[in-house]
Amino acid sequence: RKQFSFPSIFIYGHTSSGKTYVMQTLLNTLQLPHVFVNCVEYFTSRLLLEEILIQLQNCSPEAKQASHVPCDSFNDFVRLFKQAVVSQDLQDQTLYVVSKLILVLDRAEHLREMEANVLPAFLRLQELTDRNVTVVLLSEIVWELFRPNTGCFEPFTLYFPDYSIGHLQKILCQNHPPEYSADFYAAYINILLGVFYMVCRDLKELQHLAALNFSKYCEPVVRGEANERDTRKLWKNIEPHLKKAMQTVYLREIS
Repeated sequence: RKQFSFPSIFIYGHTSSGKTYVMQTLLNTLQLPHVFVNCVEYFTSRLLLEEILIQLQNCSPEAKQASHVPCDSFNDFVRLFKQAVVSQDLQDQTLYVVSKLILVLDRAEHLREMEANVLPAFLRLQELTDRNVTVVLLSEIVWELFRPNTGCFEPFTLYFPDYSIGHLQKILCQNHPPEYSADFYAAYINILLGVFYMVCRDLKELQHLAALNFSKYCEPVVRGEANERDTRKLWKNIEPHLKKAMQTVYLREIS
């Protein structure tokens, strides 16, 4: 906690690869003071900066309900940010000058749609505020699509790879209904991934497909025409439904 961290970290990877979950779990487990903001919800620079200041006020254990903090520019943000961190240090009565703070900006690709100075300023926030703050950007696109033409401070980059088919199987099998055995649901997930893995590796979409088609997979068992181990009959019953579902992969997100 007493050591200065790298000023900015850029974490990227495909959607549903665990970036947000891992970051939240890490910060909560280590009990590090942090601010977590989704750039989709706060889509303008003013909304984003004001939300960071409000959450920063709430970091203090003695803080009351934070009030709205007007912030018209990044210069105002830097000034208010320094004041908030200093007051927090005095309340905590720390033995060292500056406590560590992690600022996480989820869906950070939306920063590119804001004013040109916002992204470079966040990358240099530690330098601008002279505080022990690390800005973590979570994104689904690579850093090369972020880098401004005028240049900026280069963040430390981390890549979250896609889940392998084995990882997806383990994650999806955790959702098995209690009325059926784990082996029965695992066999269903194997069939599902065998059909969809080559065209879809989005965990959320696969979870939706698994929930949508499971009742069709169970129909022969419910009617008494097959037991849980008759995989051939179960496959013949589910095959046409999976082929039909193949034509509508991702369309749910567009419609």
